[in-house]
Amino acid sequence: MRLTFIKKDLTRHRLISIGLTLCIMMTSFLATNAAQMTVQLNGSISDLLQSAKAPDFVQMHDGSLDEQAIETFSSKQPLIKAHQIVPMIPIEHTSIKFGHEPAKAGVMDHLFVKQNRYFDFLLNERNEKLTVNKGEVAVPIYFQQKYHLKIGETIMIEKGSHQFSFQIKAFLRDAQMNPSLVSSKRFLLHDEDWDALNHEFQKKEYLIEFLLHDAAQADAFQSLYQSSQLPQQGPAVTLPLLRMLNALTDGMVIAILLLVCFLLISISLLSLRLAMTAAIEEDEREIGILKVLGIPLSKIKQLYVGKYAVLACAGCIAGYVLTLICGDMFTANIQRYMGNYSSFAQWLIPLFVSILTAMIVISCSYAVLRKFGQISAAQALQDGVTSPNHKKQIPMHLKRNRFLPINIWFGLKDLISRMKLYTTIACIIAICTFLMLMPIQLWHTLQSPDFITYLGSGKSDLRIDIRQGHDLEKSTNKIESTIHEDLDIQSSAVYETTSLQSKTKENTLETIYLETGDLSAFPLTYLQGRQPLKDEEIALSVLSADSLQKKVGERITLVTNGHEIQRMVTGIYQDVTNGGKTAKALSQPFPQSALWKTIQIQLKQGIDIAEKKAAFETSMSPAKVTDMKEYVHQTIGSTASLVKLIALFSTIAAFGTASLMLTMFLHMLKAKDASRNHMLRTIGYSIKDLTSQYLTSFIVVLSFGTFIGTIAVHTIGPALMSVGGASLGASSLQWLAPQWVSVMYPIWLFIVSLAVTSWLLKSFFSSKTSRHTLS
Repeated sequence: MRLTFIKKDLTRHRLISIGLTLCIMMTSFLATNAAQMTVQLNGSISDLLQSAKAPDFVQMHDGSLDEQAIETFSSKQPLIKAHQIVPMIPIEHTSIKFGHEPAKAGVMDHLFVKQNRYFDFLLNERNEKLTVNKGEVAVPIYFQQKYHLKIGETIMIEKGSHQFSFQIKAFLRDAQMNPSLVSSKRFLLHDEDWDALNHEFQKKEYLIEFLLHDAAQADAFQSLYQSSQLPQQGPAVTLPLLRMLNALTDGMVIAILLLVCFLLISISLLSLRLAMTAAIEEDEREIGILKVLGIPLSKIKQLYVGKYAVLACAGCIAGYVLTLICGDMFTANIQRYMGNYSSFAQWLIPLFVSILTAMIVISCSYAVLRKFGQISAAQALQDGVTSPNHKKQIPMHLKRNRFLPINIWFGLKDLISRMKLYTTIACIIAICTFLMLMPIQLWHTLQSPDFITYLGSGKSDLRIDIRQGHDLEKSTNKIESTIHEDLDIQSSAVYETTSLQSKTKENTLETIYLETGDLSAFPLTYLQGRQPLKDEEIALSVLSADSLQKKVGERITLVTNGHEIQRMVTGIYQDVTNGGKTAKALSQPFPQSALWKTIQIQLKQGIDIAEKKAAFETSMSPAKVTDMKEYVHQTIGSTASLVKLIALFSTIAAFGTASLMLTMFLHMLKAKDASRNHMLRTIGYSIKDLTSQYLTSFIVVLSFGTFIGTIAVHTIGPALMSVGGASLGASSLQWLAPQWVSVMYPIWLFIVSLAVTSWLLKSFFSSKTSRHTLS
């Protein structure tokens, strides 16, 4: 009997069944893909770090160093298992050609290295230790993607009359420098080629790396190292930070997918409630008869739940199968940069998620069936008390209507009398609006030039980066002189960054990167307080303030080479660069050399930024010149590209889901209102009149739904994004998309939804619906 009932019910409500199944399938597909991505990401990162024997602590250093001092320090520390110093040759983009194409200027440093002997290995695309022969080079995957390179192509390096040519043997994975957020990339050379290159390019940078007996002691060792007098002219990273940086891009995609899944399952459950409520009302008399015949309520519920269990299982199985077929589309970036992680869990956990999705749907169907207890057998046999046309009585009388056209009045009366029913479809439209607009807002925010404020820098047209070297001051002075003589420049400011320590409340030392200069020239937006106005004041990034447990108005102790000085914290700002631990001040508290200098430039109105950038690149080499939009793109471009794909998918899903749910809803209304519409046609109302009545109701519902969804995106959306950004140093993200985004996309959804509604109403009230008389 149960199978017969399910078969007949699925046939009778074919469109509703297909709609629910498709919605559940999309939810299952995205949920299982998010699960598969999570397993793949976690496994691939672990495999990459393990295969590369990634160090537990790395101190980057730009400048000369005393290797013997590091050797002595390491021999006295019981925490250290092994250590090594990795020399790297930095080569400017002007000296490099990929094939016949010159390397483009950008934020990325090109560092040429030899393969390490003990740990921190550079890997091939099978995550094996990479070796190259003389005359060969292994190129980072980042540049393979940027320049569309292929095996066998050449890289040319030139300096004066000397020219070096290397053939690309492989594309390497680097446990430390894979992510685009890391602004350095390592190229692997044979030892003899590296020595020849080193003979021509004297400047070197270093990685001072340590393996510990207990990896959990990385933070403690970092404090120990940074309290010493060892080289620290550069950022320091620990193994947990390496893991987080590698996981960031795809982790953001997983978070957005989970949000989309949550929204889709909400739509599915609302639609399920709507469909089941309509089915119960339609079958109310039959349910009463079954009660009279003595069939237990639990058995009757099983008949209805059986149908939705079939739909839930069919949708979830289809979603899981689609994941097996198309799953590589979501994990391609993980596999490319970190390798393919194959395990039984990669298929088992998504299957578990798919089963869990089906169980949620089935459980909610049981919750909806509580209405069965309200249906009396005697009343059901007398035509029921909860029939579909028994509406709430409202104080709207036709004879008192003097202003509204009759059809609009009927539409509003129907909307108000069935408020609960129409609220469900309004909620679905609101969720669809949120589903569409949230990823779009995030994509436009990541693309915005104003996003530079989350990278700890003020807004400007151009940025010039000058790295440390013996001629840092000379180079900076020469560039400053050029800038002052340039009549196209409206304003400029020079900022220098140094590394120093600060005392925590536990009296330990932590490294922060202090940028000093004219902070009023290109001001930041401060979450709390204000920018420093005196030499005795300092502003901290969010992560620095949290790590040091300092608030606005408190004093901070800065330490360098045993000397201490105090500064007053006047403001807290957001910054995701250099591990998020930075600070701003008007002047350096100690006389020490800078790690790098940055010059920000604002051009006069009407000056072409691209032309000026090209001119500066020629005259200011080897300094790196970038416009701020390009700087943001190169830093988080891969993340923005993935978010763009999700935004496209979410937009299609939102439009498709809204159209599908409206089709289901109108089909239910058609069945519920058949007798009412027949009566109105009999007394003289035309098809156009009935269509106008329904359109009035739906215009109000669609407008309200899109409005609520848009408001939710601008209130709940930034809060959700800030939760994810807090760990990186951006705890208060705000949308930076143009205002038209928040207007046009909801309007398009409204227009499409209204067009679908109009088309369906036209098909429902076809010429077959004839007018009858009362005789």
